[in-house]
Amino acid sequence: MKNNNSTTFIIVSGIFILCVFAFVVVYNILPNNKESNSYYVKVGDDMSAKIETVEIRDGKLYITTSGDPIEYCVKSTKSKPDSKNLCWNKIENNIASISIYRYKKYYIWIKDDKENISNYLTVNSNEKDKN
Repeated sequence: MKNNNSTTFIIVSGIFILCVFAFVVVYNILPNNKESNSYYVKVGDDMSAKIETVEIRDGKLYITTSGDPIEYCVKSTKSKPDSKNLCWNKIENNIASISIYRYKKYYIWIKDDKENISNYLTVNSNEKDKN
């Protein structure tokens, strides 16, 4: 009788752990519902800036913006940076560039003059350089 109870406990615990693991994996793989395809700014936000183009050339990521962007942030993690994060760099004349590694996925945010932060844009650096 004891053997059956311990076997049942082990099986149920294993199934529970597998379910939790599957949930975590699926949650991290699926995109956030907050995203929109309205060129990198969430619909309804009062962003005065947006990303126009992103290019990868000669090992650098070139970002062209419009509106009133003041800073950009490029990270290899998906977590949204706060306005005081060290990743923020100045944008001058609506153009920014940063050196990147090949074969990595990067997430890009911009911040406008009102401290609004856009949703992220994903860039994959394993695409071929455009000459």
